[in-house]
Amino acid sequence: MTSRSKSDAQMARAATTLGIGVAGLVIVRLIVQNLPMFQEAGWIVKAKLTVVAAAVIVVDAMLISVLVGFAIQLRAYLLGRFAEIPGLGTMASSIIVLICAGIAYTDFKSLTLAWPSIKGLYLWSFFVLAAGLLVQITVLLYQNKDRIAALILRQPMPNPPGEHSKAHDAVLAVR
Repeated sequence: MTSRSKSDAQMARAATTLGIGVAGLVIVRLIVQNLPMFQEAGWIVKAKLTVVAAAVIVVDAMLISVLVGFAIQLRAYLLGRFAEIPGLGTMASSIIVLICAGIAYTDFKSLTLAWPSIKGLYLWSFFVLAAGLLVQITVLLYQNKDRIAALILRQPMPNPPGEHSKAHDAVLAVR
């Protein structure tokens, strides 16, 4: 088995594991939301946070951990598969983590109803995380745009920033 086919097989396994994990946790989430004993258990924080809501938060946290695990595997795969575009894996994993942050912000928001004093910290923590990831994605996209275009168009890869060809050295020497 070649290195590339082994890498492709590992990515296929990671994608399959992701699908099984997501499907399984979605089913668990639906079960938790509809179990009468969870619904009848009442409130954890009176009129603000129910047992069902807390259980859904726990399941969603597990779902996010599955997504983050996939992001790590995807980054490693892309680093190996597209070594000539070093930022591609990091960009892809950052996008997945950004999606996870959006899911977490929405799903865990009921915690701010239960404990209103954390509302500002909650908002700004997610804002800083999202802004940082967006800045990272933007910088990596800018740094790798020529290489990504060459890959898409199946053209030769340009030199990395800061490097120049030997032909360029000859031109500079003549001047």
